[in-house]
Amino acid sequence: MSFFRYDNSTRSITGQALSGVSVAVLTQPAVTTTQPGSPLATIFAASTSNAPALSSASWAAGFITFVLGSVPADVVVGAYISVTGINPTGYNGIWLINAVSGLNIKVTKTDGTLIGTTPGTYVSGGTVATSVLPNPFLTDQLGNFFFYAAAGIYTVQLYGSALPNQLVLADQNVVAGGGAGSVTSVGLSMPAEFSVAGSPVSTSGTLAVTKANATANTVWSGPTTGGPAAPTFRALVAADLPAGAGTVSSVALTATVPTDIITAAVGGSPVTTSGTLGLTLSKVNQLANQFWAGATSGGASAPTFRNIVAADLPGTLLQSSTTALSSANILALLGTPITLVAAPGVGFVIVPLMITIEFFGGGVAYTDAGGAVSFSAGSASGPLPNNNIFLITVSPNKRIQTFPWPGATDTAANPPTDDNAALTISKVTNNFAAGTGTAKILVQYLILPTT
Repeated sequence: MSFFRYDNSTRSITGQALSGVSVAVLTQPAVTTTQPGSPLATIFAASTSNAPALSSASWAAGFITFVLGSVPADVVVGAYISVTGINPTGYNGIWLINAVSGLNIKVTKTDGTLIGTTPGTYVSGGTVATSVLPNPFLTDQLGNFFFYAAAGIYTVQLYGSALPNQLVLADQNVVAGGGAGSVTSVGLSMPAEFSVAGSPVSTSGTLAVTKANATANTVWSGPTTGGPAAPTFRALVAADLPAGAGTVSSVALTATVPTDIITAAVGGSPVTTSGTLGLTLSKVNQLANQFWAGATSGGASAPTFRNIVAADLPGTLLQSSTTALSSANILALLGTPITLVAAPGVGFVIVPLMITIEFFGGGVAYTDAGGAVSFSAGSASGPLPNNNIFLITVSPNKRIQTFPWPGATDTAANPPTDDNAALTISKVTNNFAAGTGTAKILVQYLILPTT
């Protein structure tokens, strides 16, 4: 069955496109006191709707699967189909196509959400219409909308938060295309710098325009003298160039570089007619164990190659972090690890040295069903010997446990699996239960390169 297109757009009084406006297409006479109004028309996303046969339907895990006798070209993921006449009726409606596998068409609700309850066991019946649009639907990001419908008179109702008041467009005429005339041939002529193919078209065909070939070293330009004329391809003349063009007779190159790190050699200088200027830069040899650095003390100065001194190194390579754990954090350690030290960046790894757990009893003591509290960086992991520190009696009791890193080996890979991995605390199995205590985790660690 064929349908005909209606196009429109929504804009503010200043001309700004209004996206996400609800569009309801109503047959006439229409009632617009509700949003959407009624009666809603059947509308489509294409000019033609197919009607493949339906042999069965089923529901599983929030999806309905229809089995068709054939799959038309417009049955694709993201399109819609309309199904009517099935017993039981829960399978009837407009559905969004989620997947196409052979003759099996998996669908969801029109907004993409799952179908929460089963419509029941398929009994019989079913008529399918393809390329159907949900009614109402929304304007796009540019405020535009369109639909296809059978030829007729419709009311278009626009509403939503972007509009202060709903807008009702009554008596919108959707008409069939067509017409007749006496033209039997259409041709196309173009200026000489273009080539035309497919001309004339006497029944059906395509007029194609391409650029014509031009002679080498010619430019598209107006006449060389006199008044204005149509441009052609021709060679440049002196009058085409600006005054003073082409007066340079010699170009030279010199190079000044820091001689303690680079030497420079210039070749081909000067160029008086044609040629190539060449600049060769070479690194100067340096003594072993020398580094290019600024002064060892005092104010800023030009860098030189020298030995490293103690002041060049950071005051300490040891770093530390402190992280507070709420009772909610402790109760969810199995499913929600807590980051203690952020990922150090590609090419670096966190090496823990000492971990201190400071636990504060709450109103209720924790209970534990087993599973070690563990510290992990990538695939390297170190578990606590036991979880007793988290099981002390209630406030105001406090307990401190120091946990030297026992050493861990990550999984072999290049780069290592703990490269750029955060240090976290988690629980291997079984979350703690019931407790309300809190904790602070102090980590002393190094950041080392993995290369």
